[in-house]
Amino acid sequence: MAWFVYYCLMYLFVAGIHVWSFWNKKAEQWVSGRKNWVTQLQQLPAKKNQRIWFHVSSLGEFEQARPVIEKLKEKNNELDIILTFFSPSGYTIRSAYSQANVYYLPADIPGNAAMWVDIVKPDFTVFVKYDLWPGYLRALVKRKIPAVLISAHWKRSHKFSSWNLPPTKALLYSFKQIFLQQGDDLDYFRSKGFLNLSIAGDTRIDRSLQLPKEAASKIPDALKNLPPFDLVAGSTWPADEKRISEAIQQLNLKLLIAPHDTSEESIERVVNAFPFPVTKLSSYKQGDPLPKVMIVDSIGLLAYVYSLGKIAYVGGGFGAGIHNTLEPMAHGKPLIFGPAFGKFPEAVTMVEEKAAISINTTDELIKAINLFNQSDHAKRAGTIAYRYLVDHRGASDKVVNYIANSIRNEQKV
Repeated sequence: MAWFVYYCLMYLFVAGIHVWSFWNKKAEQWVSGRKNWVTQLQQLPAKKNQRIWFHVSSLGEFEQARPVIEKLKEKNNELDIILTFFSPSGYTIRSAYSQANVYYLPADIPGNAAMWVDIVKPDFTVFVKYDLWPGYLRALVKRKIPAVLISAHWKRSHKFSSWNLPPTKALLYSFKQIFLQQGDDLDYFRSKGFLNLSIAGDTRIDRSLQLPKEAASKIPDALKNLPPFDLVAGSTWPADEKRISEAIQQLNLKLLIAPHDTSEESIERVVNAFPFPVTKLSSYKQGDPLPKVMIVDSIGLLAYVYSLGKIAYVGGGFGAGIHNTLEPMAHGKPLIFGPAFGKFPEAVTMVEEKAAISINTTDELIKAINLFNQSDHAKRAGTIAYRYLVDHRGASDKVVNYIANSIRNEQKV
């Protein structure tokens, strides 16, 4: 019965996206990117070496898979890596990723999963965090293809998570290993029958610690040698931008802002959020006067431009959840974000340690900025943020060693 209900919901979901695609660009990309997926897969080069399939939801989960993929390739460059995305926002940015063949994951409707697995023929599969599709899991279990889940963030209070929902719950018992970010509820989950659990941490941390070394070569020349921006705001949404606009006007601050959506319509929305002229990075030339507000209107720079500000504001906190806080933490920046941060362990810790402040209103944002503008508070917060990453690094090595040993043993069988 659970499978019947699941597949009915999936058909409705896919139908809804097809209808929505007539008006929404992201939905249109989701649909068009999956057309002729069988033909695309059949063009894969013949498998000569062991093939590992990584599946991620979007860009954030890719950053958790990335250090694992790259360390595996360092150990054995002959490994054949297949990387799939669910979301267009991840696929469009990383479709040319050099370490893997990159595809959209076809919708999990009857027949797709079995056909995908039979064409790709992975020897090992890695899922990241939470994007678990029951049809694909069942196809892997049926074919006895080992799978692991990495950077999982399970809490006993998350009753609607995959670990507690049919039909994924039963399939997760068959995973070769599930690597949790934290071990607070480890005994609880083991009491529920999950005996395949271990604690590794968040693999994104290892990737984040590399960012300061890369920043000099990644930041556009036009931004180099400028005085620090008072605030760098990343992955912002309209609710964030409203509060930021009001705050910087009252405090007369200089802002660098990188919205979550860099489409032309979104950039124009951000331009219109301010009652004075703003500058787009794409049109800014080295030597031009420093504008009051500069908009990063391209993708791929945010992780590095956080280094150009005194304070980092991370968007998304007035919606489903904040975006990546590890990137500004790697640059030693104090953090500000909205109220939806409870699902992110590092953000919770930063608030507890007073290295981050969660705000609801413009007045609270102004108070947070004023506090972090005091050099002693900013320095302390930045030190705590960076130290957290150093103290929690190493997750990718644990995962890589496990996968490398597993595929080596599978090869011997």
